[in-house]
Amino acid sequence: MHLVVIGLNHKTAPVELRERLSIGKAQYCDALSALKAINTVRECVILSTCNRTEVYAYASSRADDAAIIKCIGEFCDVNPDAFASHLYSHAGHKAVEHMFCVSAGIDSMVVGEAQILGQVKDAYAAARRLGFTGPVLNALFQQAIAVGKKARTETDIGRGAFSVGSAAVHLAKSIFGNLMGRTILIVGVGKMAELAITHLTSCGAGIVLVANRTYEKAVDLALQFGGQPVRFEDLASALEMADIVIASTGASKPILTCEMVSAAMCERRSRPMFLIDIAVPRDIEPKVQDIESVFLYNIDDLQAAVEADESGRQAEAARAQAIVRQEVEEFMRWFRTLDAVPIITALRKKFENIRSSELDKLKRKLPDLAPERLEAINAATRSIVNRICHRPMIRIKEYTADDSASAKLETACDIFGIDPADNCENNPK
Repeated sequence: MHLVVIGLNHKTAPVELRERLSIGKAQYCDALSALKAINTVRECVILSTCNRTEVYAYASSRADDAAIIKCIGEFCDVNPDAFASHLYSHAGHKAVEHMFCVSAGIDSMVVGEAQILGQVKDAYAAARRLGFTGPVLNALFQQAIAVGKKARTETDIGRGAFSVGSAAVHLAKSIFGNLMGRTILIVGVGKMAELAITHLTSCGAGIVLVANRTYEKAVDLALQFGGQPVRFEDLASALEMADIVIASTGASKPILTCEMVSAAMCERRSRPMFLIDIAVPRDIEPKVQDIESVFLYNIDDLQAAVEADESGRQAEAARAQAIVRQEVEEFMRWFRTLDAVPIITALRKKFENIRSSELDKLKRKLPDLAPERLEAINAATRSIVNRICHRPMIRIKEYTADDSASAKLETACDIFGIDPADNCENNPK
């Protein structure tokens, strides 16, 4: 069996590709079902955020990677040839290390950002609730969540870190100088929107407008920050007033079109408008950047601002990485013991079959044997089998911690003449 992560992220793929492979909440169950339909995939979880789409799977072998890639391509209607060169694939301890680095915030665009840990929790909780996880991915994700918390508790990796929202504000200030008196329009009421508003208001932004498809949610967020809610049907009018627009919704296609922005710019008499699209898939049509006096930035454009702030946290990231390495070793010690389970089961089954066969022969030879004598013999032979199996079982478990575990386990199977595949249907490995 094989533990693997296959995916792409902000380091390997541009936003134009990430948005095509993004899997929203409404698609989550169907995407997992498509993966589970691959008969060799036992367990699966998908982690899809603005910066990454990753499949964590427990499958039969590395040969199943191609089937997983094909499945994701078909589900997202993207030819695998268009994204194969942007993918990474990690197996075994490398997959575990990647998962732990993600949850600890080491692999984020913003090193140490806290939002990813919540996204890991949500992805795992949804997959488990829908029945797509089992003993291996349950153990992996539960430990990953604990590692994420430990990294933030025992190091300062998250202290003073940019969020995507704060990076967006940093970029806005570099354009306008300061934000005093500027009218801000927030489209979407997710966590990123909250972070953006927090930083904008701390920088002295003037009017804050909040638009959302569900008006009640816009009201709640606007009240929280002293802003003004906007009905979604009034978005075009709000756009005319906005100096800075930050879009972060879960829409599957752009909601701010060239036509809308052009119309707003006519009403603004070409006063500059600064738009930051931190959604994946994107909320703003890319061609908006061609409109005169309009400055459009997407989530990948925030990378420079993030990198400028990142150097001070590298020492803390190294400390968090040390925690990750220690936790990976602990997980792998447990994971390797799973290889021993079917072998031990097959060993006990073989000796028990021998014992039962010999006991049946004895019954036929001594049909008049008293029941209490027969039970005494039965108990004695069970004890003999247990004592014979005890030392081999201990050694088989010990083999799993060795670098040459695979060869030693194969030798054990050869010596005892057993085939662990006979019992694999009852074992997570």
